[in-house]
Amino acid sequence: MKQTFLVRDVDGWDAVAARILEILRPGDVLLLSGPLGAGKTTFTQALARALGGVLRPRSPTFALVRAYPVKGPRRITRLVHIDAYRLETPEEAHALGLEDELLTPGTVLAIEWPEKIALPAQFSKTPFRLTITPMDPSGRVAELTVPD
Repeated sequence: MKQTFLVRDVDGWDAVAARILEILRPGDVLLLSGPLGAGKTTFTQALARALGGVLRPRSPTFALVRAYPVKGPRRITRLVHIDAYRLETPEEAHALGLEDELLTPGTVLAIEWPEKIALPAQFSKTPFRLTITPMDPSGRVAELTVPD
């Protein structure tokens, strides 16, 4: 299933996050694609708010991985935000410990630049994908692809 959103401003990400929250479950992975500055981190901040997070996610570009406690529905208790932009080799991606993150109960992963990493072999669920395309200085088109 695909759904397209027109996001005109920062507050517009709240509608996208609310839609995803309706179907998100612990153990799900959300792949965030788009060019630099498209709004991947801004969307993750909206998702954290929708999940009842107290801390505001920051870009994990230098830390690569940041985890935030949340109080989401369906026992979602943790949002892990990964930014793979600076990764250059599969070995670096392996060092992120995605396997351990996925095994932590209540966790949802949001991965920026997912094309730079491979999901662990034991992950059998098809991930969600949010592809963000800038339209003009402030507008974005966000296309959500949900696995069947």
